[in-house]
Amino acid sequence: MNVKRYSRLRLSACALFFVFLFACLFSCEGMSAQSGAPVVIPRARQYDIKSKITGVTYRVMVSTPFNADPNKAYPVFYVLDGNQYFGSATEIVTRLATLKDIEPAIVVGIGYPTDDPFEVNRLREGDLTPSGSRTAAAKGERSGGGDAFLKSINEEIKPFVEAHYKVDPSKQILYGHSLGGLMALREMFRNPTEFSTYILSSPSIWYHEKMVLEDEGAFVKRAKSGELHLRILVTSGGEEPRGTMVDNASDLAKQLSGLKDISVSRTIFADEIHASVSAASLSRGIRFALGSK
Repeated sequence: MNVKRYSRLRLSACALFFVFLFACLFSCEGMSAQSGAPVVIPRARQYDIKSKITGVTYRVMVSTPFNADPNKAYPVFYVLDGNQYFGSATEIVTRLATLKDIEPAIVVGIGYPTDDPFEVNRLREGDLTPSGSRTAAAKGERSGGGDAFLKSINEEIKPFVEAHYKVDPSKQILYGHSLGGLMALREMFRNPTEFSTYILSSPSIWYHEKMVLEDEGAFVKRAKSGELHLRILVTSGGEEPRGTMVDNASDLAKQLSGLKDISVSRTIFADEIHASVSAASLSRGIRFALGSK
């Protein structure tokens, strides 16, 4: 009897020990989750700047090259929709630069001071559309502020970056996807010398009956005069709508090809949809703009 009783006591003690051990483990997990530090992007800073032109506050995110030479001027890769793409662009540039596949560069993301993706979408429609949207108006939301936004980039954000970082003014790159690609195209047509390279990822050329193409003739005239020296990459996803996205982008690339001192490259990423192709176009765009080959 005593042996049996002793065995039961040992089993009870072991059971209590394991219960205590699991409780400690779960408690430690909870403490770890609560006490964990925020993830920080190395060598990156952010600035909240209220535009006097648009009245909107922009979050300007800037990353510098690894082991940057303080005496060297670096190219600048500007990214529209910075909330979504700044982190990825920074890591791609860092990775490829350390492998010496591209030259090091400063990355600048232009976004908004919020972590709410729905709020970002609401704000971006105001800045990344060249004309008012009836849908946005019906919701009481802002749209059609694209030209003011571009003016803010050219007259406020770029000068701010140039005042705080050592940049190479001859190597300025602009990346935009979707509506961002639309506004990058509008910038290229209207103010082509503001950037030396334009990455047009799935540009929403269809917007407002393709109104962005109204400025194409003036751009072509300037190019034929020899005034412009640009590199342009136009990309799409293979699973995007043909009529409104892929074909429009292909037609654009075809129209611009052959212009004097304008280098145009066209890429369609197989099996990618509109929401997924941005990762591919961002990586390809960085290599296109900054690649050593």
